[in-house]
Amino acid sequence: MATTRKSASRLVAGTGALALAVSLAACSTEGDSSSTDDTDPSEASGEIRVGMIASLTPQFEEYAKVFEESHPDIKVTVQSVAESPADYIQQLATENLSDSVPDVLFNTGGLNQTLDSNGLLWDMSEWLGEGRSGLDSAEFSPNFLGLFETEDGRITGLPVSADSGVIVYNIDQFEEYGAELPTDDWTYEEMYDAARTIYDGSGGDVYGIVTPLGVAETPFQWYPVIRAYGSDMYDEAAGEFIFADAAGIEAWTTLLEPYMDGFGVPYSALANDPGKNLFPSEQAAMEVASTARIAALREQMQSEWDVAPMPIIDGVRTTGGGAYSLSLSEKSENKSAAWEFLAWFYSVDGGFEVAKDDGVIPATTDGIENGTWQQDPPPVPSNFVPAVQISIEDAILQKPYPAEVAPEVLPALQEAIQMVMLRDESIEVAFTAAQDELNALLP
Repeated sequence: MATTRKSASRLVAGTGALALAVSLAACSTEGDSSSTDDTDPSEASGEIRVGMIASLTPQFEEYAKVFEESHPDIKVTVQSVAESPADYIQQLATENLSDSVPDVLFNTGGLNQTLDSNGLLWDMSEWLGEGRSGLDSAEFSPNFLGLFETEDGRITGLPVSADSGVIVYNIDQFEEYGAELPTDDWTYEEMYDAARTIYDGSGGDVYGIVTPLGVAETPFQWYPVIRAYGSDMYDEAAGEFIFADAAGIEAWTTLLEPYMDGFGVPYSALANDPGKNLFPSEQAAMEVASTARIAALREQMQSEWDVAPMPIIDGVRTTGGGAYSLSLSEKSENKSAAWEFLAWFYSVDGGFEVAKDDGVIPATTDGIENGTWQQDPPPVPSNFVPAVQISIEDAILQKPYPAEVAPEVLPALQEAIQMVMLRDESIEVAFTAAQDELNALLP
């Protein structure tokens, strides 16, 4: 059977959020380091730290090096942070206790509410409104910037890349085990059929797919399936969670199928590891990946591989969309220098120019439609630009949950998955219990 690497420990998001809140409370009486930095942008200097997930750290180390060439008075250190949202939250809690939170924080649409509600994110709207150092919120695509805007108009992050989900697949393994190669209009059923063919043909040595549901930590991989079946997570008009309605149960059944039927990476493996090594190590033939991950895979893959658009369910393409962002830490003592790094990074002749070969699709209106990412891309994967052109226009962005309940959504879903996989509970009972639990928490 295929094997996986497991991390030593893992915390659920609810526990991490609680620890973060406790840590912030413990530090709330310390001196205020979060006031606006009035340093003239031209005089910004000193050292800043950028916290970045491990898979993107090498890229940001290169960006920092290029930035320092034109900004010799600012030293940038890139610090690796945990890939898992729960572990990342716990890491920030620990750093907060020792006043060592990075100046620039990795953030996502899914993390934003939790980080903001715990006082970690600085409101960037004033400096953006001023166009400080040429950085202006009007340049960004409203859909992607909206992931980091609060109801009261605060902006707590700037999207780096207009990311969408794609399927990455190992051509050599598809051909070796006789699976049909993906097409632009393939269906979810056809994707699963290919995964079964590969798993069976390899005698169980290669998993057909890294099970997209995982432990529900990466919504872009599974949320579009909920929508494709006609359900949603939260109904804003009704003011309640609805993901366990009839359509929702159909969707969860489809998402759990690789676990239940055995052709996907098993729950026992993904429960303790996000599985990022399984596709590049050829233990799994397919993965639902973000376009932001393509650059790393170019360095890791040895076999022939390519990308395909996400498959279709009932006429709906199951493409998830989102963006990771760079945010300023509320606790940063050198916001001016950190801002200069952001202003350089988001400029077309600065960071975006350096990042174009890394698959970064600028989350600006012009960048999505006319960006240089479409011109002379690296030869591998060969279908990158066509697949992304299809995906990005169909991308389904997840809507935010009510702030009071948002930190509890992931733990509730994880408990439902555990009930099904470890306690042999029915999918309907498990996810209805999760839905009822969340609705009971609504004000």
